[in-house]
Amino acid sequence: MGRAKLYDPQHAIEAIKASFWANGFEGTSLQMLETATGLPKQTLYREFGDKRQMYLAALADYERSEIRSAAEVMRSAADARAAFAALFDMILADAMQCEDRHGCFLCNASADRTSINHTISGAVEDALERWRTVLSDTLEKSGLDTQLTDPMLAGYIGLRILSRAGARVAQLQHAVSGLLSLLPDED
Repeated sequence: MGRAKLYDPQHAIEAIKASFWANGFEGTSLQMLETATGLPKQTLYREFGDKRQMYLAALADYERSEIRSAAEVMRSAADARAAFAALFDMILADAMQCEDRHGCFLCNASADRTSINHTISGAVEDALERWRTVLSDTLEKSGLDTQLTDPMLAGYIGLRILSRAGARVAQLQHAVSGLLSLLPDED
């Protein structure tokens, strides 16, 4: 019978995710992951694999928690305009509450130097495609043209990256107004 784990694997993956989210793949060292988790590198390698596998696990955890909760907010809205307004309000609320904005981990990963690793690049593309499907389904549910999916996805990614870059809340609000103007009022 194996020994009981002396740490919480979910807590460890959350610490790994926070490190990669804040610093990117290239900017996160194994020593940073050891410090963040409180685990020695042997345990990290045994439990999570190499740095690439840790990054993939962190991305999967992010998609499970953050992206799914945003998708639920959108699915519960009365119509597409309300759904996108709720999604963008989450970004604005995050920008107003946090001085140290990290943006969206998935958006950051797509802009990071992960394209040099095909496995990570593929995982990011797959996750973005699932997110794209959520946006497209939201539009389709309201009978709107799904050709608006890519502009809305680009707007979401742009807002997240602008937020991470420290854009003023007023600038983000102006961008949100522009994005929502693409959608008809469904009164």
